Amino acid sequence: MTPTQKAALDQFYAGATAQDASMIRPLLTDDFTFKAPMMNFDEPDAYVAHLVGFCGYVKDSRHIAQGNHVVHVFTLVATMPDGEKELEMCDIFTFVGDKIARQELYTGSKQFPEEQAA
Repeated sequence: MTPTQKAALDQFYAGATAQDASMIRPLLTDDFTFKAPMMNFDEPDAYVAHLVGFCGYVKDSRHIAQGNHVVHVFTLVATMPDGEKELEMCDIFTFVGDKIARQELYTGSKQFPEEQAA
């Protein structure tokens, strides 16, 4: 991972934890896309608004880099209605120059709590 990629990802996750859009948006290209099993964003501002509204933080980070791709394997500690839950996740970031152009999120769906009947 290049120093620029590391700095961008450090700022990205710090901004998400601080719920500060101004820390995240400058890191993304204007055509940034986010793909995940349960949601997709093709507009960076909408994604940033979603991200800063999420309650959780990252721990146990590991990175694997090759060229303009950085794989981030981590544990997400998310605030759920019944308390904090730890979810194992993997992001694949694609960089164009110094900015993040694409983020793909992978996780096992069995980690999510089942919907409770009303």
